[in-house]
Order: sequence, then C-alpha cells, then structure tokens
Amino acid sequence: MVTAAAAVVVLSGTSAPAMAASGMTLSSTTGPSGGGATITGTVSAGGPFVPGSMPTVQFQYIGTGSSTCAARPKEIAQIAVTDTTATAGVLTVRPEAVKRLSTTKIAFEVPSSAYPDLDGDGNPSQINPTGLVLAGTQTSARWNVCVYDSDSLDSGNLLAMSTYTVVPRPSITGVVPASGSAVGGQLITVTGTGFSSTGSGVSGSIGGADLTSITVAPNGNSFTAMTGPRAADSGLALTVNTPGGTVSSLDPDNNGQPEDGDPATIDAPIPFTYSNGIRILPNTAPVGAKVDVDVIGAGFSDLTFVEGGSPTDSNAHVFLVKDVYVPGSNRGVAECTDVVIVNDTELVCTLDLGADQLSPVTSLTVPNTPIAEGAYVLTVVANGDLAVSDSVAKPTIVSSGAVFAVSPY
Repeated sequence: MVTAAAAVVVLSGTSAPAMAASGMTLSSTTGPSGGGATITGTVSAGGPFVPGSMPTVQFQYIGTGSSTCAARPKEIAQIAVTDTTATAGVLTVRPEAVKRLSTTKIAFEVPSSAYPDLDGDGNPSQINPTGLVLAGTQTSARWNVCVYDSDSLDSGNLLAMSTYTVVPRPSITGVVPASGSAVGGQLITVTGTGFSSTGSGVSGSIGGADLTSITVAPNGNSFTAMTGPRAADSGLALTVNTPGGTVSSLDPDNNGQPEDGDPATIDAPIPFTYSNGIRILPNTAPVGAKVDVDVIGAGFSDLTFVEGGSPTDSNAHVFLVKDVYVPGSNRGVAECTDVVIVNDTELVCTLDLGADQLSPVTSLTVPNTPIAEGAYVLTVVANGDLAVSDSVAKPTIVSSGAVFAVSPY
C-alpha cells in the first residue's frame, strides 16, 4: 500500500498501455466539490473485476500530459492548480469505500478527506485533507477515474477508466420575493452560487411544490422560476437540486450547521411563505344573475363542504365579501353554494346574486335586500363559525385575482 511518508512524490507508472483498459460508465458523471457521493461504475464487457479481487480506484487530474489514466497506480499527490488549470493531483479512494458488485460493476465513494489518514510521523495527513475539491479559480474540474487490480505502484494493472467532473456545491443568498399565493404562478428570483452555468440538471421545489420554468443565468449565480400551487403555510424550505448537490433555503450556506453569526457566511434561514390566495373565473356578473364560479387555489382536498348547512357552521364555505373577511363582523353578503371539489387546486360553486343578501355580521338572511352592485372579494374559509379566530377560519387573502364585480348589466 502507498505510505503517507512517500505521499509527496508523483510517480507515473511504466507498464501496459492504458488503452487496454475498459471504458466505464458512471452512475453520475458530476458531483460536488468536497466529494462524499457514492457512485457506481459499470463496464459493458470483459468482466475485469474478478471474484476475490479488491479493485483500487484513483482520481487523477486531467491536465497537460495527463489526458488518460496512468498504466499503473500513482502515488497520491496534492491537488495543484494554476488559475483554472490543474497541474497535479492524485487521490486514492479508501479501500473500505470500494465495493466489487460483480465482474462488470463496482461502487465507490468520491474522496472527502485525506487518504492515508496519517503521514509518516503519525500526524494527520495534510495532503488533500478535504478530498476532491475545486481549487484556484476553478468553477469546474474534470478528473480521470482509474480502476486498477491492485494498489501496487509497480505491478498494478489498469482495468477500467472514465471521467468525472467536480462542480461547486450550491448555496443560496436570496429569494425574491420570499412569498407567493397558494395559486402558484409567482415569478421568483433565487440568487446564490453553483446553479450550473449550463442550467442542465437544475430543479427545485418549495415545501414539496415543484418549481417550473427554471431559467439559470449564464454565470450560474441565479435563476428565475415559477412557483407551483400549494396549500398556504409559512417557514417553508426552497430546495434546489443541482449537479453539485442539494441546498435548502433554511441552510442557505449549505454547511449543515446552525446559524453562527459569522458575517462571512450567509447562513440565516430564508423561509418562503405561501399565502392563502385564490383566482376566480368569471370575475363579474350582472345584478340578479346566477353564475357558476371556477375557483383556482390549493389545499381544497382538506376542506369539508356540507350542502344545506348553516353559513355559520364549522364546515368550509365560500363567501362573497365586501373587503376583508372577519369571522365575527364581516362575513359576507352571499354564499357560493353547491360546491364541487374538482381536485386539490380547483373547486366550482354557484353564486346566486338574485337571492336576498346575508347579514355581514350574523350571516342570517336580510329579507328584501338584494345583493347590490359593486366590487367584492370571493373568499374561501375553512371554518364558518362566528367565534373562531382568523387562524382557524383561514380565509383566503384579498387579491386582484379574487375580486368579483356585481355589475348593473
């Protein structure tokens, strides 16, 4: 085995040509700076990983004079970079992190620490102590993945090879705006690092609701996206998946540590809030008309509507409200009845503008008082009880998408 005392010497190996090795397909060809990912390597034919063998896996830099794997294992060497160009670097995967799965398949972990652990004096090794990392001004780095039949620098033979690209771990520095309607469709801008300059392989979600229309900036330091529909909630994590790993807006510097107050790190959580909003169609009708209204929102599957019940019972309701719904004093002038839940994000109800209006205070019918023309807000409430708080009633917010106009014609 390679000794730590000899670790600073770079040997090149001088035996069978590397072209004799099999090409190897990796389960992931990219991964985060700092390593830690477990990937598999598969060859299509030849079965070089024979039973009883313990393959040795090395990462060897790709740079001038090193476009393929060396024929023999190389001595470990410190990663060295001039600007963005690698000039040296060899990392050996820990033997216990290499698994032979079959004659054509192995699994191994990308180095995340020094190996061997100790130098010749028994002290922690300082050669690549943080594993396979970007260095200098690199924003990506391509490495050879080389598999040998042993770790012998003199007699180990190259069995298979592939390439692996190291990219930055993503981080988040801002989300603007950090709130949106439960309906979805809010355009947000997420700033940070490591979002992939090509935009490929980037996805995201907020509280489990997928982001769509993701467009990554050319420098990979920001992207725009549209929020999906989701039931209203606060303190939600915006999660971004990239070739360099996953980052949450609740741990925006992506170090797995609580907020430490260090001004050099952006680690204060950035929570996202979904407000309880809806969008309606149509949004106008003549005085005295009877109209079916299509309501788009989120979380409707969790609501219980009971046909024929009282407007003040503890079930869910849809009210036509002048201004902001208040459970005990401004409950609305009409109820949209015959509610049909199409799915979690859509319901349909019938609004009878020819009926006598309801008292905004008691929700009792006010005889001979028609619903007057004007602008109202269609509001979905989870609980129609007069005495409950806003947090229990959960009325949908006042928004332009929920305004319903009763017109003279």
